[in-house]
Amino acid sequence: MTFVRGKQNDVELLAGSNADEGRFFPGGPATTADGFRTRAQQRFGELSDGFLKLYGAGTDAEAAASYLVSYSDETNWNMRQWAAIQNKRGKKAYAYFFTRVPRTADGKPSPRGSSHTVEIQYGFNNPTGLNWDETDKKIADTMSSYWVNFATKGDPNGPGLPMWPAYKDHASGRVMVLGDSIGLEPAPPSAKLTFYDAAYARLLRN
Repeated sequence: MTFVRGKQNDVELLAGSNADEGRFFPGGPATTADGFRTRAQQRFGELSDGFLKLYGAGTDAEAAASYLVSYSDETNWNMRQWAAIQNKRGKKAYAYFFTRVPRTADGKPSPRGSSHTVEIQYGFNNPTGLNWDETDKKIADTMSSYWVNFATKGDPNGPGLPMWPAYKDHASGRVMVLGDSIGLEPAPPSAKLTFYDAAYARLLRN
């Protein structure tokens, strides 16, 4: 609500989310098909059919997978929304989407995938407790350079780094994907962004 009311600070913004945000929180409120559909109706009302077209719940297994994907997508929308609102205030904003699955100390992929907060160690170039290979080191070098540039001048860009454009709106803005490869997403996920635009507009009306 701070951003909706225009009470946020007038500063440059760097914001983003991860591909497996929901895996940070074990379980979930709706991991069965019936529960997932019921929760969709409670949250989105007349928009629930549109939600279920994006996130199927024909079986319990599909519903459990859709819960995780929708959690990540909604968080992604939120980060983009903050960036878009800040842009309207005349400040540059940059959005990212982190997709790298870190390896644990035994070298195995983390069972939580690219979950909430795992990008922090890459941003600080600090592999404590992780088993980094050359790909991880490259991601961390790139991210920490972006982060230092942003902290010092309000712009993550700098020599030798993939160009990261400021995020303006959902129609044209693209996030920087930070993963096994680093670069801008090919195109915004328009259908999902449009749905969450409508869902949150409905929430504010009610």
